[in-house]
Amino acid sequence: MTLARGMLVAVGGLPGPARPALEAGDTEPMDLNGVRAQLVSADHETGKWTAATFDGHVVAVDSQYLREMDGEELADYDFVLGPASDLDLVGRSLAECLDARGYAVVKLFVSADDAADMLSAAAQLEDEGHFERLAVEFERGYLGRDGSAKTLLLDPSDESAPGYVRDSPLRVMDINVGSISDMLAPHTRDSLGFGIYSRTSMLLTRPLADGDDDRYAPAEVDDGDAEGYFHTMYRKKLALLQFVGPAEGTLTLFPLTSGGPEVTLRAEPHTLVLVSAAHFEYEHKMATDSLTLTSFFLSEPAVFSIDTVEADPELLLKSLSSGPAPPLGEKVAIQAMYCRYGGHSDGPDKFWTGICRAGADGVTEIPELRWDNTPYYDPDMEFGGAYCKHGCFGIPGVDLFDSKFFEISQAEAKCMDPVQRQVLEVSYMSLLELGYDKTSLARKSQNIGHFVGIDKDDWMCMGAAGSITLEGVHSAAGAANAITANRFSYTFNLKGTSMTIDTACSSSLVCIHVSKLHLRYKDNEPMPASVVHGINLMLFPGPFIGCCAAGMLSHNGRCFTFDKSADGYCRGELSGSLGFKLDQRFDNGESMYALLSGSYSNQDGRSATMTAPNGPAQEKCIQGVLREAKISAADIDCFECHGTGTALGDPIEVGSFRKAMSGVERRQPVVISSSKSAIAHGEGGAGLAGFFKCVAQVSHSEGAAGLHLRDRNPHLDVEGFPVQMLTEAVTMANDSAYSGVSSFGFGGTNAHGHAWGKNVYTSRGAVRQARDVNKTFERKLMSAPPAEITMNGDDVAEWDTTGIDPRAEPDSRWKISLEDDGVAAWEQDEALEDFGEEFFLQGDHNGWEPEALEASESVQGLWTGTVSLGSSGEALFQILCDGDHDKAAAVHHEGRQDRGAEQGGAGHVLVHRGRAGRALPGGVLPAGQLRFGHLVQARGLTRGGVSDG
Repeated sequence: MTLARGMLVAVGGLPGPARPALEAGDTEPMDLNGVRAQLVSADHETGKWTAATFDGHVVAVDSQYLREMDGEELADYDFVLGPASDLDLVGRSLAECLDARGYAVVKLFVSADDAADMLSAAAQLEDEGHFERLAVEFERGYLGRDGSAKTLLLDPSDESAPGYVRDSPLRVMDINVGSISDMLAPHTRDSLGFGIYSRTSMLLTRPLADGDDDRYAPAEVDDGDAEGYFHTMYRKKLALLQFVGPAEGTLTLFPLTSGGPEVTLRAEPHTLVLVSAAHFEYEHKMATDSLTLTSFFLSEPAVFSIDTVEADPELLLKSLSSGPAPPLGEKVAIQAMYCRYGGHSDGPDKFWTGICRAGADGVTEIPELRWDNTPYYDPDMEFGGAYCKHGCFGIPGVDLFDSKFFEISQAEAKCMDPVQRQVLEVSYMSLLELGYDKTSLARKSQNIGHFVGIDKDDWMCMGAAGSITLEGVHSAAGAANAITANRFSYTFNLKGTSMTIDTACSSSLVCIHVSKLHLRYKDNEPMPASVVHGINLMLFPGPFIGCCAAGMLSHNGRCFTFDKSADGYCRGELSGSLGFKLDQRFDNGESMYALLSGSYSNQDGRSATMTAPNGPAQEKCIQGVLREAKISAADIDCFECHGTGTALGDPIEVGSFRKAMSGVERRQPVVISSSKSAIAHGEGGAGLAGFFKCVAQVSHSEGAAGLHLRDRNPHLDVEGFPVQMLTEAVTMANDSAYSGVSSFGFGGTNAHGHAWGKNVYTSRGAVRQARDVNKTFERKLMSAPPAEITMNGDDVAEWDTTGIDPRAEPDSRWKISLEDDGVAAWEQDEALEDFGEEFFLQGDHNGWEPEALEASESVQGLWTGTVSLGSSGEALFQILCDGDHDKAAAVHHEGRQDRGAEQGGAGHVLVHRGRAGRALPGGVLPAGQLRFGHLVQARGLTRGGVSDG
């Protein structure tokens, strides 16, 4: 017997254990009798062959103990893929096998150690919470019929993958899948009719165990997910399933053509099965604790070219933005804004003018209308007073209140905390902008939520100190923080969730996060809208004295954010509110300012001290928002820092921000600032004030400058990090932008929120883009939200879409309508070319005189006539449309036709079986399929023959 490289052999007759080959990692001798292997190389001096065994070992065996295996020994496999296989030959044969019967079983060479390592890595991934359940609607496509499992889509080579995954055999298996794709690619177009364009990442699948139904709830689906899945399933041409084991399962193939037999295969460990999506659907039953690796080979995606754009350029450009697209999924829109911030910023326009255009500083000395600060001012801290005499008192006349409008008696109003008064006034402005007024709400209540972030209780403390008198039946409700949010809901007949939240400085940003969660929770009565309020009033000197005693306030009376002189923060007074609604679309500023792209809240846990900031927790908070919004750090244009201006807090925040934002390539630096340098630190209301500024920035596509930055704090770690600390306003690079804000409570509760918006205030975008309507249309089409998918069950063949239908034929034409809100509606263009209304037949059989064809009564677009063959058995004829010789169409024959004349269909010349001289009934293609300007020659043959014309 002649042995050759690549031959599959069986080992037998060895008198004892054999040692592994020198290049193998194994050292112990092993019994090789009965082992199957592939020959890799020969050592002619020793007469031994180096062989790779099916179970992944490399051994050296004398040729006398080797024999070639026959077909029966390999009957379980169609192919054996080993290190010495001819990849081109295997690829070509594999494609032919898939074409002939629709599937192929391939034996792989995998060692027991590698299999154990893969199972161990998968178990660790599951323990760390990486596995999840697919949406029920997607399980059939990814897992097969009745598929239900816990899954993980994984790229083992990606830097974000855990180190133990990158170092495991899972990475090798993923590379092998890519090699199989490369091996098949040159042959699939000829054999299977498609080219392999790409492959999906590896899907790890494990069966659900007892109790996993509760642990792994099916994922929810939004339009973006559904559209991506819809198109992936139609691009899926081959499914590759690799069975890692350790136990064996079954794979049942169901033919897609009627009458074909079902095929049941063993899901044997260390084998893979390739299944043609055009031939079979499958059902995979996994054994307990088994692992399967799945990847799909995809055909090329559809490519479109735009011919003509018919639109009003002004309307088209009005709503177009360059820059990052809005966040995916269900959107939370900011539809109302109102504020009373420092520098007499009464309303969002005045706030933006002051903070961005004018660089206004709202900090003043403590006004005497609040209290006489002279007895408390103690610059040297000799008698326990306050060394700080500055603050941002942003609400003049805080004692004034229109109790009659809110239907509150004077007696009750007298006991009411001014905080409650401000919440009623400022939150109502947002409620009104949301579209709800006091009169209509009195008639019909709404399930609108109200959330207030606050962390001080000056009014109660003033009562306890004897500065004010709180007596009577209204005193308890008038001074309780819990009533702050509830009073607003009571006054305006709102029945949604209503709560006051105190997490110190992060209170109001936590409120935004909680509000979002309630808006998206629809298991009970949905909330149509919510109002979030952030407030801080400075009513008496007690907090100044306490903060100075702790050394928390700035000695120079400002927030010197990022500056070398930062030594504490400056207290600020503010009242601001935002109105939120769920909305699937961004309407270009007509009824909304921006979108809440994401929010997150967490806790420091056990840090250095309870009040010390925690960088890793802050970083995790930022990353949580990026994951929710499904955006990269490179999409962030502007960042609003917590930025209190403390020697410890600013460097920790910038460090955590840098870690969260690094690792991606940026085209321009991210700009950072903090509103606290202008309106001071609003404590419980500061988080919403920062987010308020983010909304203003993205809706103008501008970054507002910070103040008081002269000499950068040397402890800020920004070397090599593309960041710009703003000392003057800048315009964004694009017309849409993301801007985020962080807020950190001194007790350790962190919050982060991101706004997405586009320039709806200035004309920069429209001017820049008014050059090419077609390119403008293309950009707008690219930024359109996902199509709406109607998921009729788990079979994608039954789904409908408002977008491009993946079932459409190549070269199909489509009409695309773009609404002002950016939504695209796709409609296949089925309009046919106008060929006329009447058709005539002329040829050498009638002296080229047009004869009218007869329209069919049962088949639309079918016209019939008769051609008589001459003695030669041939006839030359044409079809005229509307009797016009310039519209001459030839009837053409597509393939042979051996049916009778009355059996013919569109696309064929109908030929009567007969000899020359017999009548030849003729059929004409529907008008849309005619071909003009050609002559057709029909030749009559002997009985039983068919036309070849």
